[in-house]
Amino acid sequence: MKIRRLLQHFFLPHHSNNHRSKILHLDAMLSYVLILLVFNLGLRFVHREYPQVLGYAIDIRVDQLLAETNAKRQSLGLAPLELNTQLSEAAAAKAKNMFEKNYWAHTSPDGDTPWQFILGANYRYTLAGENLAKNFSDSHSLVEAWMASPTHKDNIIKPGYREMGFAVVNGILGGEETTLVVQMFGATEGQALVSSGEHLAVSPKQPEIPEQSASEETPVLAQQQTGQAGRTTVLSENLTSVLKKPLLDMPTVTHNVVFVFVGILMGVLAVDALVVARRGTVRLSGHNIAHILFLCAILIALSSVPGGSLL
Repeated sequence: MKIRRLLQHFFLPHHSNNHRSKILHLDAMLSYVLILLVFNLGLRFVHREYPQVLGYAIDIRVDQLLAETNAKRQSLGLAPLELNTQLSEAAAAKAKNMFEKNYWAHTSPDGDTPWQFILGANYRYTLAGENLAKNFSDSHSLVEAWMASPTHKDNIIKPGYREMGFAVVNGILGGEETTLVVQMFGATEGQALVSSGEHLAVSPKQPEIPEQSASEETPVLAQQQTGQAGRTTVLSENLTSVLKKPLLDMPTVTHNVVFVFVGILMGVLAVDALVVARRGTVRLSGHNIAHILFLCAILIALSSVPGGSLL
């Protein structure tokens, strides 16, 4: 009986809780905020100290990116692009430069542009472009995100390109572990053809740069210190893939906890509203329907938040 009264006090309107479920009281809500803050700090601590236990599951590979990008082109009747070593070297140099100089942009703080990295890899382009991405969990979702962005899609389906290169690099950017993906496109003299079949101008053009839009463990992440004054760290020497499978995926754990917590609150609000309506209880506060709609909006917003960023 004691347990029953306790459950009634916390989850049902009753005289012991002023006819409003105890877990819906203001003091209870404030305690939830504190609990969530402690939970968040705890997650960050465990992730920092035990990344193999709690971390970010990542499976991004150049061969998959190449296949998915070409599949998008071929679905539109365009020729597939060949993987070019020089463009991949340019992409790798750009990714390492972003980690070393700690920036997330097409142009470095020193003014280095994407085509400087392309020319630095001895690729003499007549047409070139760049797509950037960070913190996606897999190759498929990354390519789908590029295709959903008009400016990035324009690069992927541009008829004049003949080759592309990739770099997939894991490291520390802005104080956070980050997986960068650099996609470089290009065509050299005699390759870049317009749709009419004519050659494009031989003089190099500036690359197409999109505007900002908003398994088993594999020994890929060999530790290597680089950067300026220890500011940044490149964590992967392998530039063709980043494969990580921790015991627990941090975004999944976070989303599940938030969804369960919000779901419980929505359930209690619904029961509270039903009981009060059936009893005909008059209260000065308690807009349960509005609260439920607000929590639904939170869940929808959380579900639609993308897993990564594009540039």
